[in-house]
Amino acid sequence: MTEHDYFAGQPLQIGCGTHLLLDDHIVEDRWRLARVLERPEKFIRNPILVRDKPWEGDLAYRPHVIYDQTVGKYRMWYQCISMMNYYGAAGPVYYIGYAESDDGFNWQKPLLDVCDFPGFKKTNIVYCGTHRQRVQGVQVWRDEAETDQARRYKMICLEARPLAGELQSGVNLAVSPDGLRWKLTGENHILDYHSDCENHVVYDPERKRWILYCRPIHMYGAGRKIAHRHMRRRVAAMTSDDFVHWSYPRTVMVPDERDTPDYDACLVFRYAGQFLMLYHAMEGDDRGANETRLAVSRDGLHWQRFWSRQPFLARGREGDWDGGQITVSCPPVPHGDHLLIYFTGTVAPQYDENMAGGMGVAMIRRDRFAAQEAGDQTGFLLTREFLLEGNRLRINCSRKEGGAADAYIKVELTEHPPLGGHFGAMPGIPGFRLENADPVTANRTDAPVTWRGNGDLSVLTGKAVYLRFEMKNMKIFAFQVTRE
Repeated sequence: MTEHDYFAGQPLQIGCGTHLLLDDHIVEDRWRLARVLERPEKFIRNPILVRDKPWEGDLAYRPHVIYDQTVGKYRMWYQCISMMNYYGAAGPVYYIGYAESDDGFNWQKPLLDVCDFPGFKKTNIVYCGTHRQRVQGVQVWRDEAETDQARRYKMICLEARPLAGELQSGVNLAVSPDGLRWKLTGENHILDYHSDCENHVVYDPERKRWILYCRPIHMYGAGRKIAHRHMRRRVAAMTSDDFVHWSYPRTVMVPDERDTPDYDACLVFRYAGQFLMLYHAMEGDDRGANETRLAVSRDGLHWQRFWSRQPFLARGREGDWDGGQITVSCPPVPHGDHLLIYFTGTVAPQYDENMAGGMGVAMIRRDRFAAQEAGDQTGFLLTREFLLEGNRLRINCSRKEGGAADAYIKVELTEHPPLGGHFGAMPGIPGFRLENADPVTANRTDAPVTWRGNGDLSVLTGKAVYLRFEMKNMKIFAFQVTRE
């Protein structure tokens, strides 16, 4: 179902599950509420991983982490860079390191012999590229639908391969049976130019297509200087129905009048039926300081940014290990009732000579990317009309920081009045009105919604309803429709 169907008179069909209140897709009306960004809390013992092996070159960064149930560990693939090889061509320039963790916070670098690395018998380097020049910006996932065990793990990476008699950089797919031994696939690039960022793919199950996020093709001719840099540091996307034939890359997000002049890179992921983007806003100077901001989309191509342009994950203080720039290169990893967000931090901005830095992790409660917040005056949020397909409601909510003791959320279910009826009349459904609602005051990700102790909505299942939230000194992040 599309929004066109809604405006033609049909209720939204949102199904059961979690529904974030990040955008206005499901919002009919709002009064005395502000949309506020929630920020992850950085781990107190950051950085969790730094360059400390002689083969790691000058910097270890761009972590990509998954939890692999088959081995019962958190697994990280990260990028190394050797500036000596960059300028001297004596060996690999960009290559991929590997680390493991039992808890997502304490990491080990196992010594392996899966990648022949000059000067060392065993390292934790797992891929130097098929032609041993460069491999960077990796995205790794375990493909449960893959029937060929040799292709169980997939990697999107920027890698050089021979084309027209010389090595040319482009976006490629590599495969592995175990996540350690990698092999390049195909004979050609997926994308045949040097898209120097965190290239990655996201699957869109509603439209049954893949989306590859990259830099636009007109990045050619762009360089380090400010006058040239803005030609390429944008967000572009390509689509494919079969992961073989890809569309032409089109720019999907450019800086506006409130933005810094560059988007250095981005990370897009699916969450609760939406596309979320953590994009790296780069300052318009010769140093290139970055911070990470949040955008949201319903189709992965049309994006909404937050008006405040506040950072979702901010740089540290000047001189801190992450005071120069901070970038995210993998989707949040579930960890109990929280999400782990892994990131790169550097002491200095991108174009300074100081490459010191490392990798860190931040934590945020599940579903809490942004909230609708009420203050001391009572506020309301009315959802759009939707088909109620479950029989219970839960909400993800917390008290407003610094708010008064008088804090609550009440929920009412209502139906739309017929045309020609009394103007403004939209009473609650008997038994599920505000006067019957039990106030929710807890800081919970799954607080049950009840009316005089009863949360059973079975009598309304299959009917079109609205939800009206009455709030005071509270935040609401999401609501859940469940079938219990």
